[in-house]
Amino acid sequence: MNNKRWYDKDPVLKLAVDLIEKSPDSVKDYVADYIIEEAKNLGLTLSENNFDCFWQRWQDNNLKYFEAMEYLKIIDYETKKEISMEIIRYIRNFRE
Repeated sequence: MNNKRWYDKDPVLKLAVDLIEKSPDSVKDYVADYIIEEAKNLGLTLSENNFDCFWQRWQDNNLKYFEAMEYLKIIDYETKKEISMEIIRYIRNFRE
């Protein structure tokens, strides 16, 4: 499959996004808030262009989840990887 999603290129990012998608809404809410807060702490903002398209992805039905995934997409690679590790740790601890 040549048309990989942006997070499929890295196994850590892919695992984090897959875990978020399969989590209950309470976990998604926490994780989305965490991603958005981290991105804003980095001084990142989303442009109106980020909100121009809606596919039929799990995050498109909730503005907060959509915003969090858009922020995660634009965060620099190293920080994105660190955030993904935190998300994986949080979700795994939540499930135990």
